[in-house]
Amino acid sequence: MAKKHGLGSIPSSAYVDTSGGGHDDSSLGIDAYRRKRSPSTLMNDDTNGAEGSETEVTNMNTSATENPVADAGTDSQDFIASNIELVDEGACRKRLKITISQETVSSELETNFRQLKNSVMLPGFRQGKVPLAILKKRFNDQVQEDVREDLKGRSVEEQFEAADYKPLGFPEFENVEFSADKPFTFEAVFDVQPTFELPEYKNIEIDSEVVPVEDADVAAEVDRICEQSATLEPLEVGQQAEGDFVVVDIDLQVEGESIFSKSEVVMKVGDDFIDSMEISGLSKDLAGAAQDATFEKSVEVPQDFPEAEHREKSGSIHLTVRDAKKMVTPELDEEFLGRLGVESEEDLRNKVREGMEGRRIAEENTRQEDLLSEKVADSVEMELPESMVSRRKDSLVRNKIMEMMREGASEEDASAEAEKDEEMGKQARLELVRIFVLDKIADEEKVFVTEDEVVQRLQAIASTYQRPLEEVLEQYRSGGMIPELRNGMKREKVKQLLRKKAKVSGS
Repeated sequence: MAKKHGLGSIPSSAYVDTSGGGHDDSSLGIDAYRRKRSPSTLMNDDTNGAEGSETEVTNMNTSATENPVADAGTDSQDFIASNIELVDEGACRKRLKITISQETVSSELETNFRQLKNSVMLPGFRQGKVPLAILKKRFNDQVQEDVREDLKGRSVEEQFEAADYKPLGFPEFENVEFSADKPFTFEAVFDVQPTFELPEYKNIEIDSEVVPVEDADVAAEVDRICEQSATLEPLEVGQQAEGDFVVVDIDLQVEGESIFSKSEVVMKVGDDFIDSMEISGLSKDLAGAAQDATFEKSVEVPQDFPEAEHREKSGSIHLTVRDAKKMVTPELDEEFLGRLGVESEEDLRNKVREGMEGRRIAEENTRQEDLLSEKVADSVEMELPESMVSRRKDSLVRNKIMEMMREGASEEDASAEAEKDEEMGKQARLELVRIFVLDKIADEEKVFVTEDEVVQRLQAIASTYQRPLEEVLEQYRSGGMIPELRNGMKREKVKQLLRKKAKVSGS
């Protein structure tokens, strides 16, 4: 007979009266009973797509024709379920057929009703004195629902803890048959982590491709720093040339009607674009143009124009030159160098070189780590859960749609283009294989991420977005994103380990 389990401590919650007696729940004073079991305690499913339970497991007989309960674990091990049948449903997918004895069901129902009796208050009765018969009449459906869900969760959880496979995601429950006067039967269908042998991942030979920083690179970066602090200074109108700026009033017209106008728009001479409209010969007209000079150019209204009725229509844009400006970059004098926090021009150039060298080394390290993880993973053959491949593909498609929309495509066009991309399925499989391989190396090498490291990463995220750490932490916790963050950090560590154990030539 299966082991009986009490419900332990019971959190406060409302309980609904389904008897039709017309009582208001708030007047009943019901402030304890229902225990809801979170499925997150069963398995760990992150959005990266692959993460199983890290609990140490014992071997379990997985025959579909035998009851593994009698053979699993030690003699002292006991299960809620009285009978379990494990069936393979294809690549990385299994089905648990579970039976819980009627005796266990009755015991759990009785325990729940007695706990309800100790906490519920009904008109005409003191707390703890409501007859069980009345409670069973009023709350029978809800207590049965609680017991059903609790037994489902606990029985599946204990099977996962005793299994030699690693479940992925949440189980789907099918064929659920629950009644107080007969055994409780149901089936749980779920994906499991693929099984495969790790290839050799140490001493892999790769070439370093780090690019040395040349004097010209440093000079270009110093110029860029100066340009970032440049200011627009007055220039006599008519003296502007390519690279200078003009201030213009613009008026966009369709069929002689103005549909958009704006004053004092700053334009760079040499750019033949206004917004996303290409205007042939514009820079030639603006160079040397006099005060109040006017120009009319043919254009096509952009497809993202706010008013839909004007989109992609032929029109004209009218420009009037009002002013001219030139870009003045600061000299590398003592004042400007002081603002940059350096002592001299030589000190600036040395710091720029150090920064560029550091960035290039970091970029090369990332390239090597990605290359090594690809080399290791791409030599592994494994079957993948199709449901997980499908979810990964859907995620890639959504990302591509968002990217195309940012580039100006409509949602309809982006969706149609992304959906027909046959490479998405292949990419989804490749990414999942690499995730599984990295996670297995992490297990092999005992790679883990500490709580302090997670907090430090969250602090960096908070700093990047200029938000309080507490706010970011709450967002990650409430959104269930902490496991995903931790898994991503763990895989970063594995990639770094691969690089450190590789044979890198030319470095």
